[in-house]
Amino acid sequence: MKQLLLLTCLLVLSTNLFGQGNQVRYAELVNRLTDLKALAVSPAAGEGSAMWSSYDRRSKVDANGKFIFWDANNDGLSPQYIRKEGKNMVLAEMEGPGAIVRMWSASPGKGHVKIYIDGQKTPVVDLPFIKYFDTTSIPAFGYPQLVYETAARGFNNYVPIPYQKSCKIVAEPEWGQYYHFNYISFPKGTKLETFTSKLSSENKAALAKVNRFFDDQLEELPYTVKEAETRKLSESIPAGETKTIKIKGRKAIYALKASLMVEDKNRLDEALRKLVLQIRWDDEKEPAVWSPIGDFFGSAPGYNLYKTLPMGMTEEAMYSYWYMPFEQSATIDLINNFDQPVQLYLTLGLEELSGKEANLSRFHAKWHHNLEPIADTARWPDWTVLETEGRGRFLGMSLLVWNPKGGSNKQYGGEGSWWWGEGDEKFFVDGEKFPSTFGTGTEDYFGYAWCIPNYFTRAFHSQNHTEGNMGYQSLNRWQIIDNVPFQKSFNAYLEKYFPDKWPTQYAVTAYWYLDKGGKDSIKPTPVAELYGFENRFEAYRMPGVIEGESMKVEKNTGGWENTDWFVDEQLFDQVSGHKVLIWHGEPKKESRLSAAFNIDQPGKYKLALQVIKSPDGGKFQAAVNGQAVKQELNFKSEVKPGKAETIELGTFDLKQGKQVLEFSWIPSKSGQNLMIDFIDLEAVQQ
Repeated sequence: MKQLLLLTCLLVLSTNLFGQGNQVRYAELVNRLTDLKALAVSPAAGEGSAMWSSYDRRSKVDANGKFIFWDANNDGLSPQYIRKEGKNMVLAEMEGPGAIVRMWSASPGKGHVKIYIDGQKTPVVDLPFIKYFDTTSIPAFGYPQLVYETAARGFNNYVPIPYQKSCKIVAEPEWGQYYHFNYISFPKGTKLETFTSKLSSENKAALAKVNRFFDDQLEELPYTVKEAETRKLSESIPAGETKTIKIKGRKAIYALKASLMVEDKNRLDEALRKLVLQIRWDDEKEPAVWSPIGDFFGSAPGYNLYKTLPMGMTEEAMYSYWYMPFEQSATIDLINNFDQPVQLYLTLGLEELSGKEANLSRFHAKWHHNLEPIADTARWPDWTVLETEGRGRFLGMSLLVWNPKGGSNKQYGGEGSWWWGEGDEKFFVDGEKFPSTFGTGTEDYFGYAWCIPNYFTRAFHSQNHTEGNMGYQSLNRWQIIDNVPFQKSFNAYLEKYFPDKWPTQYAVTAYWYLDKGGKDSIKPTPVAELYGFENRFEAYRMPGVIEGESMKVEKNTGGWENTDWFVDEQLFDQVSGHKVLIWHGEPKKESRLSAAFNIDQPGKYKLALQVIKSPDGGKFQAAVNGQAVKQELNFKSEVKPGKAETIELGTFDLKQGKQVLEFSWIPSKSGQNLMIDFIDLEAVQQ
């Protein structure tokens, strides 16, 4: 309770000070990390949010507005900085007053990155870039819910670093390869407390409170409300019917929780997509919120457990703490497009507004799986997330990816042919010709890296459903302290290199605030396209085999290995599951690989491998549980991109449980690659 009261006090202080464009203490800036309520206040002139990143600088817009190399995908390499100063690289330059509010990297290195503020000759932070994501590096970064590496290899740091006049970020050689620096700008005249990496006791306390809240209280309301009431609904909504809830008065929805049941539990995914949540504010005819209920709460397909600051799905219910004010009324429609009744349990938290609150915007959330494509083909591969006009704030998105083939798409993918997540985010604010946010990859926007399909959930982002990049992936990213204010317009795009026909298809829910009279052009999706809109594809799989990607690497004394490696798309019809276990031997090393698999029944078995032979293939010696395979294994083929072949290893007596395959690379200049598609065991009759 004491933690909540402190956060509340900070909230009040920060809201008042931001509204006045006055002094902002560091503790008040930290409070913006949890300040969902203040997001509903319309942005003042001079507020801004943008990002410096290692995007491919070949992408440009010329003087005539023509998009040049708009699909360039050599992020981090050509070049990855603004300019060089001697051997050092300038990564970012900002004018104040402002604050860095998010740092991200996929591969931070040992070279130092220095942050200079307000023209000072001595950097306020001077660390190897890898140490920016280490909670033991300096006291300011000692908060593991704000400074961390996700389970999917993305490095993130959400500790604010304010500056009054200017900020310049300089990197020494070997600093790494990829970066984002998100920053916010304040109206002119705002006075910010000077940042120091040692922090005062007050500032430590503010960061510690947020850290604790993110650690164990994420499903709780992150702000307090006055004169609150709770309304609960428990009702069966018949197929094809709508339940309408009308709320009168000047109020705000501060909490929305829902759970539902259907007769056929195996069809819950479908019900979560076909029960639509629609909300209209005051006298507006068009809904400001329109989304399948499951997607609105930040995950699909189906019900996937996760917790973030504004949204989540728990064992008890789905929750939303977005603050949704209205002047006279709110009309909530729950539209059942499912062919069975839906039993819905809904809880609404309502706050009475006093009339003193000024400049409150209206909450919007819209779901779609394809808006009209951009007419200008030079803009390819931009895929529209949101286009809106008026004044407001962009809050982030939740994205569902359908990618059943996995792997690459050289046939249609252009420069971004390697995997679905290559596409950069591009945010244009108030008619910008070139986006003030230009990212380095879709998974980078969501705070992870290297197409790692691991589950993770943090306060501001999650990958809450994963099918190994070969099926559905569900992700969200909430921009809270780094929300994007706009005065006239906001356009958000993701580069989508793979076409729907591949098939790779997206469905997205965009979240934003918009002042009354603003233009929200996203229309409701037709009922027939809510569920099952995806182009179906079944990957080739060999039944009854042990997939190479399911094996566990126990020892590797050579080069690199990967059990999540997609083969070239031309081999998809030959390779079971499209993936292989891949390994490279390395000169001057022992170059041995041990990989394990399990069997349930002991006995004598013929053991064969389906392998991929390629121009990079090498020669290997092999053993099964320490018993040498007589013949040398040759993975070499001049056929490009390779071909699948079977190699017989021999007959072996295998005990129940773990078996170990061992490979030793035979050093050669002509090849060092090994790829195993699957193991085929054939029982030999005794």
